[in-house]
This record gives sequence, structure tokens and C-alpha cells, in this order.
Amino acid sequence: MSSSNNVLSRKVIFSCFLSSCLEIYDFAIFGFLTVIINKNYLSFLDEKTATFTTYAFFAVGFVFRSVGSLIFGYIGDVYGRKKALVTSVSMMGIASFIMFILPPYSVIGIVSCYIIILVRIIQGISVGGEFTGAIIFAVEHNKTNNVGFVTGIVSAGGACGIILANLVSNLLQHPSLPDYSWRFAFLVGFALAFVGYFIRKKLSDTPLFTNNNKAKIPLFEGLKFFKLESLATFWVAAANGTVVYFGTVYLVKFVQEVKKDLDSGFIPILVGSVIALGLPVFGMLSDKINRQLFLITSSIVMGLYSLIVLHLVVGAQSIDSLSLFVFLFALLASLMISSINIFAIEIFPVAYRMSCCSLFYSLGMGFIGGTIPMVSSYILKNIGTNISYLGFYIASICFLASGSVFLVYRKHLKHKVFLNEIDFSKNVVTNQSYKINKEN
Repeated sequence: MSSSNNVLSRKVIFSCFLSSCLEIYDFAIFGFLTVIINKNYLSFLDEKTATFTTYAFFAVGFVFRSVGSLIFGYIGDVYGRKKALVTSVSMMGIASFIMFILPPYSVIGIVSCYIIILVRIIQGISVGGEFTGAIIFAVEHNKTNNVGFVTGIVSAGGACGIILANLVSNLLQHPSLPDYSWRFAFLVGFALAFVGYFIRKKLSDTPLFTNNNKAKIPLFEGLKFFKLESLATFWVAAANGTVVYFGTVYLVKFVQEVKKDLDSGFIPILVGSVIALGLPVFGMLSDKINRQLFLITSSIVMGLYSLIVLHLVVGAQSIDSLSLFVFLFALLASLMISSINIFAIEIFPVAYRMSCCSLFYSLGMGFIGGTIPMVSSYILKNIGTNISYLGFYIASICFLASGSVFLVYRKHLKHKVFLNEIDFSKNVVTNQSYKINKEN
């Protein structure tokens, strides 16, 4: 690879890493600022209802990811990955800036809540094409066959976004700072979007998109041949979102309620750090073995641990034991997630990739993964205090992800398609996959 190609590849990966960081940062910051949002915008509600409402705000953005995936998936497949990503990052920046200047409930009343919902809708729409689009952009620019490693780096941006959100929220909520300091958390999001916009404007579109025969309506044409792959994408995205947002957003709240004598503020940093470091390493490992079998196995292991992790947390007698149980959760999460994003991309051909992958990834992440803090709160509040219900819910999603990947694996095995043995950069995988689906 020439020196100029190396520089371009690094710029592309950095741009996509930054967008991943921005996406997760903007979503996670709502979870970390729950108390502040309750105080400034939900003061007319009791504490439990306000907390549930804040998690509902959190979930709104994920629900609207599917709308964004339809819009930006079409733009990305028909007009170019670059155009879709430049537009989406601009929208994310605008939403962050609106939140930065939004007056509190005491000034404009209930209108402030409606504006928060609008902000989350804008963020959700922009993220619909942003996260998977950024990974697609990086992978299709990649000139080597280490796509799992590249995807791991870009995905690690999301974990870094969690770490950044936790650090910024803790810093800006320090008692010595003015009450309005929390607003600068959203100004950070705006700044990240601003930088991402100008980096992307200078990049060219991906070679695979430029040389690809484009479909008129990519989503409809893709669904004719890739129904099973679409189902699998939904469930692996659901598992991804469930374990990440449970571990980084809700788990700290859970520990605060059941283990009041133990400090839980370190949990988001620990989970985010382990995932950020683990994704590239396990992603590189997935390049060297059968990725689908790797994902099937890791999803089962993650599900099994989910059945017992809450019981282990409740029984923890010290910070050390609590840290160990959380560390294992994060390690297994990174093991599973490392192969999810590249799996969801490489099973679709270029002509339909952004439309099909973005939509079903957003649906899984939005309706299942993004709602996990709200669902967890609801289960423990209304169904009962037995934490086994919650553990079973998380495990079920992981098992469904594993089962759906197995169906795809069996289909590819039948037709002798082995994704890790084919040169992804030349798009041989997707052409063979297309031929197989069309024949069947």
C-alpha cells in the first residue's frame, strides 16, 4: 500500500472512529445526566416517574434510528456514503447545540420537554445512518483483509464515547461549579460534530460504492434476497445495544439501589475501557477464524453470564469483587460485539448494504437495545424485585442473536461461502452472496 493510501486510510478510520465516539457520547450523556435533566426539566414529577421519563427520552432517540436508517440508507446506497455521513453528522451537531441552549422548565414550561423529545428525534434520525454508515465507510476504504480489526477500531470509538460522557458529566456536576455547567456537556458533542464534518468534507467516497451498480430502491431489492440476513442483523444489533447500555447506563443505577455501601461511579469507565481495548483485539481474532462461529459462541457465553451477573453484583462484599464481576461482563461483551458490526456489514452486497444493514441494525438497537434502561427500570419496579427476570431478559436477547447467526451460518455453509477466506476489499463475498440468494 502506498504512502498516500496509508494516509487516506488513517484519515478515514479516524473520521469514523470520531463519529462512533460522537454517536455514543450524545446518547450516553442523557443517561449520566439523569439527575440534572430531572431537576431542570421534570421537576413537576415525582422522582421515580421522572427517572422513568428520562429513560423514555433516552429511548426516543433509538426508536427514531429506524427512520434515519431509511433516509440515510437510501442516500448512502444511491448518492454516496460520503453525502449521507456529512449530512448526518451535521444534524447531530445541531441537536447537541439546541440542548446546550435549551431553557429549563421553570422558564418555558412543558415546552422544554417537547423540545427534548424533538432533539432526541433529530439525534435518532442522524444516528440511523451514522454508526453503521461510518463502519461501512471505513471498511470499504480498507485495502487489506483485516476488516474485523478496522471495524473494532471504529466500534471502539463508541466505548470511548461512553468514557468521555462519564468523565464530562462527573466533571461538570462537581458541586464547586455553577448550576449551568452541565450544559457544556452538550457543547462538547457539538464540537465533536464540527470536527467530524470538516474531516469528512475532504474525503472521497468509497471505491466499492463508486464502481458499484446501484439499485433503484436498494432496500426493497435487497429484502427480496436477504430476509434471513436482515433478521440476523436485527438480533445481533439488539444484543449489542442491550449489553452495552445495560452495562454503562443502567448497571450503575442498579448498584446504587442494591449496594448503597459500595461506590459504583467507576462502573461506566471500567465497562467502557474494557470494551474499547477489547474490540480491536477480538476483532483481529475474528479475522483469523470463522467469524460466524465466533459470534455464535460468544453470544451464548454472554447470555449465560447475564443470567448470573446480577446475583453476583448483589452478593458482592467489596469494591474488588464488584469490579471483578463487572470486568467479566465487559470482557464478554467486547468478545461478542467485536464480530457483530462487521458480520452485519459483510453479509450484504454493496448495492444494498447501507439500506439493509442500517435499517435492521437500527431497529434492533433502537427497539431492543436502546430501551434496556427503561425496560430494566420497569421490570424491577412493576414485575417484581426478583432480579432473575431481568437477567433472563438480557440472556434471551443474546440467545436469539446466536440462533439467528447460526441460521445464516448454516445457509452459507450449504452454499460453501466462507466470509473470512474471501478478499473483502474486492467485494467477492457480496457478489457470491447475492448470487446464492438470487438463485434461492
